[in-house]
Amino acid sequence: MPKYRKLKLVSDACCRLPSDKVTGVMHGKGKSACGFVIIDETGEVIAERTKYLGELTVPQAEYEGLIFALDTAVEFCRTKVEVWMDSELVIKQMTGDYCIRAEQMKILFDRVKLMERRFLEPVQYFHHDRGSLWARRADKLANEEYSRNHTG
Repeated sequence: MPKYRKLKLVSDACCRLPSDKVTGVMHGKGKSACGFVIIDETGEVIAERTKYLGELTVPQAEYEGLIFALDTAVEFCRTKVEVWMDSELVIKQMTGDYCIRAEQMKILFDRVKLMERRFLEPVQYFHHDRGSLWARRADKLANEEYSRNHTG
């Protein structure tokens, strides 16, 4: 039975894209991993998790990390969840400020929306910069998971 009334969920993804050897421009899909921290209303960390995601684009990795985090958060809380991410794209898509054109992104967006129904109150989304304490922790978790699983 979930025992918390409100959670703060801080999620991040690490995605290493290949670069064009001539121009140095990053493109396509790369090996990726995600990590998140769940914090209760008193500021205590109640969970940290990571997952290797495989070959994805950066936005796909961010969405997959969010899905993994929401799926875990429901174990601890069914009422109020705040999501904090440094991915402005994902946050603005989830809040309706940006539209989604790519079909594969619409599928991920829809999966998140389905997961939101597991909570009694609407999930709130917030953008933060990469320098915040919890953003750095989620980033570190994602990078550690990437390092554990990347073989080349």
